[in-house]
Amino acid sequence: MGLEIQKKKDGTLRSKWWYGRFMIKGKQNVVNLGVEVKGKVPNTLREQSNIAFECSRTLAAAKLKEMISEANSLKVAEKHLQELYELKSGGTLGQVSIADIDNQQFMAPARRGRSPDREKVQRNAMQNFIRYMRENHPSVTYVSQVTKSMARGWLVTLDAKKYSAITYNDKLHILKGFFERIGDEAGVMRNPFAGCPTKIKNTVHRQPFTQKELTAILKHCDTISRPVVLTAMCTAMRRGDCCRLKWKSVDLEGGFITVKTSKTGEVAEIPLFPLLRDELAHRPRTSEFVFPEAEKMCRTNNSGLTWRFKQALKDAKIENTIAPEKTTVRRPNLKDFHSLRTTWITMALSAGVPMELVRRVTGHSTVDVVLKHYFRPGREAFRTALETAMPHMLTGGQEIAQSPREALLELAKQADKLPKEEIIAGMEKIANSMAA
Repeated sequence: MGLEIQKKKDGTLRSKWWYGRFMIKGKQNVVNLGVEVKGKVPNTLREQSNIAFECSRTLAAAKLKEMISEANSLKVAEKHLQELYELKSGGTLGQVSIADIDNQQFMAPARRGRSPDREKVQRNAMQNFIRYMRENHPSVTYVSQVTKSMARGWLVTLDAKKYSAITYNDKLHILKGFFERIGDEAGVMRNPFAGCPTKIKNTVHRQPFTQKELTAILKHCDTISRPVVLTAMCTAMRRGDCCRLKWKSVDLEGGFITVKTSKTGEVAEIPLFPLLRDELAHRPRTSEFVFPEAEKMCRTNNSGLTWRFKQALKDAKIENTIAPEKTTVRRPNLKDFHSLRTTWITMALSAGVPMELVRRVTGHSTVDVVLKHYFRPGREAFRTALETAMPHMLTGGQEIAQSPREALLELAKQADKLPKEEIIAGMEKIANSMAA
């Protein structure tokens, strides 16, 4: 028991740090003391060396003594806590090991069920906290021993990794919620994450694609990503929902897709546009999933789909896809796969589709979410949408130019009442406008 230095066979240092070895509850612990070995290292620690080495040895010894004292204090506190709980409840305190907090039974309850992606996020946050405690507080065994300073220390490591405010806050809420749920039954007298402030979000909204960009993207997608991208373009579904789309959710005859969204658990009802209906009608049914290759990639290598879409954007020469300023560990995306969802919603609302129908398609529960995060019209599209909706007296009395398709439909409606010469003249006018 005591101080140690780790050396290689040739006598050189394997690690530049001092280590300490001690026993707690009959278990031997070897920990990095966080004190750097200085000066000339002697052959054995029974020998003395120069002043720099001896100073580092003294600091390491003090650190080891502090760790042993802290471990013994926690052991005594745990015993008192057990006795107190037994006096109050007449039962035995059910201690929960820190190493077990990522167990399924400790996951946050979900009212609508938990998606595999969300479960993975929660488990990763808990495993991250387990690693932090093992590396920095190895003598702490149970969650009841976690202190506020330990919790804040873990948050400092998250801050150092420059996570976005959304990711940082999510991890904080996961651990804070865990300690709230575990409560008195595990001896947690006070939530160590209580009072820890969240970060202020600096949201960078995704921008919609133009119709020209959508055509170019679809042209440059590979065989695996193309049908998934087309589905997202036509339905506003999230990438995971597109990849995991099942045949039982597709009604080709009725012309609808009905799915339960993975993020919110809301049921979305989505009309099948002709382009997507034709794509699905010609796909082989070799699996319960409509896109089995994409489903497998989403499950085993999600970054593969990200790479494929980025490559399509690059090949299609789509510009300004990343924010100019680096606000987090990496610059946030302005245009990515999720922008297809923004594009659908923006186009639908700009075209005058009622909000309730948009929410029915996207599965959003509130109007605020749609307007704040997804309705992002460009200035020209915004102007056109307003001019189309507002009375002509407010927009200068100018008629909004019809598209060739709209003009042709209007001409067809009046064809029975018009002479042959006017019909021909109208068709020539439409043809000339298309050629202009």
